[in-house]
Formats: sequence, C-alpha cells, structure tokens
Amino acid sequence: METKELKRRELFDLVWATPLAKLTLQYAYTNEGLKKICKEFEIPMPHNGYWMKMKFNKNIEKPNFDPVFQREDKIILVVRQDENPVNIDQTPLTIRTKEIENDPQSPLVVFDTIIKPDIITIQTKEYWKGKIKIASHNDNNRIVYPIRVFGDDCKKRALLFMDAFTKILRYRGHTWSKEYGNTGVLINTVFIEIDLREATKRIPSTKQYYTSDYIPTGELIFKMGKYSGEKEWRDGKTKLEELLARIIAKLEIYAELEKIQKEKNRLWHLQYEDEQKRKEEIKKRKNQEVDKFNKLVALSEQYNKAILIRQYIEAEKQKAINSNTLTDEKCEWLNWAFDKADWLDPLINKGDEILDAP
Repeated sequence: METKELKRRELFDLVWATPLAKLTLQYAYTNEGLKKICKEFEIPMPHNGYWMKMKFNKNIEKPNFDPVFQREDKIILVVRQDENPVNIDQTPLTIRTKEIENDPQSPLVVFDTIIKPDIITIQTKEYWKGKIKIASHNDNNRIVYPIRVFGDDCKKRALLFMDAFTKILRYRGHTWSKEYGNTGVLINTVFIEIDLREATKRIPSTKQYYTSDYIPTGELIFKMGKYSGEKEWRDGKTKLEELLARIIAKLEIYAELEKIQKEKNRLWHLQYEDEQKRKEEIKKRKNQEVDKFNKLVALSEQYNKAILIRQYIEAEKQKAINSNTLTDEKCEWLNWAFDKADWLDPLINKGDEILDAP
C-alpha cells in the first residue's frame, strides 16, 4: 500500500486547488473521508459554488492558511493504485465486496442455465427427483442445498443461484458442511447456517376456522447465521443474483469476527480455569493448614489433660500417704492411672492393649 506524507500547508493548497472528485481518483478515500481528514487537521474547505465561480473567473474568497496547530503536523494519505475503487475509509464489508467484485477470476455471474454443475447441485436435483434419499436429519455424508421454494420456476432460479453461490464460495477457499443436522457453509473453520426460501404473502383466508392464508410471492430470501448473527438479503430493486459478492463478503467477515471471538473465549476459559485451579490450590492449602492447626490444638489439649491427670494422681497418692491408706490396691490403681496419663500424653503416646484395640 503506497502512501504519501503531507504537511498541513500542502493539504490546504491541495484541497483549494483540486476538486474532491479528482482527489478521490488520486487517493483511496471517499469525499467524506477526505472531508473528515481536513476537519481533523483544522483545514478549511471550499464552499459550495467555489469551483463553478473559479471556472467562470468570478471573484472567489479563499481563507488564509492558519499555521497554528497543537498536534503533529504530519498527514499520511493512501495513494490509489491502478484505479482500484476500494476506499480505506469505507466499511470492511464495502471494501471486501469491492475486492471480490474487482477480482477478474471471481465467478460472480448467475447464468440462465447451469454450466458444469457443482456436486451439491447434482445431489439436490437428484434429491428433488427422488433418486437419492437422506438417511436421516443428521446424515452428514450427503448434503443438498437448504432451499424452500414453491413452483418449478422458483426452484430453477433458486438452484441457479445456489450453484453460482457455491462456485464463488469454493473459489474463495470455502465449502459446504453440516453441523447438528443443519446445513451451512464452513469458512475459516467457522460453521454458518444457510437458508434460501421463497417469501410468502399473508391474505385473508377462504377456509373455515382460518384467519389467514400464505401464498408464495416469487421473491427469494437468503439468510445466514442464527440469533444475533442472523442476516437476510431479499429480492427488491436489487435481485439476489446481483448481491453474490456482498453476501460472500459478509460471510467471510462474519467468520473472521467469530474466529476472533472464539479465540477470545478460549483464552478467557483458559484464564478462568487457571484462576479456578489457583483458588482450589489456595483452598486446599488452607484446609491442610486448618487440619494441621486443629491437630495441634487437639494435641495440646491432650497434653494439658495428661498434666491435669498426673496432678490429680499425685494428689491422690499424697492423700493416701498422709492418711496412711496407701494400700496395695491403691498402689495398683495409681500405676493404672499413670499408665492412662502416659497413653493420653502425645509426647509419650504409650500403648494400651484395651484402649488401642479396634
């Protein structure tokens, strides 16, 4: 992409010396795009009638150039290449559409008869004639066009359109596919559901118990996507056959945006999973720490109980000595009690045949 760098003064002289219509032939912008650039760089533009007055040598008013500008005095303009009609200030859809239309190899013509029909065109015709059957709604081994129309003439037109659509689709590197039983196109690994149907018109019903009837109109409606991504093109002043480039452009841009969104979602899920793992690890470590602390508390309580028991045993022993009642039976009990204190004490942890039994 060739560019040209200008100063504000140079752009001022340019727009006051050359009409916008001619500048758009030199630079890849629309009239509005160039006006926007001039407004951004605080450059006044000729008023209505300026060029007509200049043509007939009438008196014209031209403002003085104002050199005061608070930002960088540097303007980059994209040069138009080989009369390429694509303008960089237009929408991505318009730019892509023009790129497709200006590709001399793009098979954009819908002919009156099908020449070298695509395999799906052949399968669709055979399916309509009953020569082949779709085993089930989820039969992904055989694809036919998702066409819903009435009458032979509309069927023929729909088939001609879909055959041409398929040829430009394949030329652009895409294909048809099925997903969950629905037929659509596969662009850049993104599946987009497709539907071509005939529009109907509601009229008062002549049948008893019915309020309305629907009759076919002969107008075709091409739909892509579902829900928020749904987009329709309908016959009007411009027929569907003349919208092939725009339809393909919309499908490609939609697929690119969907792929970007899927990648964002994938990265978000990875971050979410990492965050969940981090939280689980923190929770696990916290639980382990709580368990260790609770065990510490339990052991310290055991230790304190063991000390209290020994103090009590010593008090019993001293009482028996003072009262001259330290009998063999009392001594036996004292030994038993000390053994139990040693069993409870976590620092000694003496074994006990009865208390340790399962």
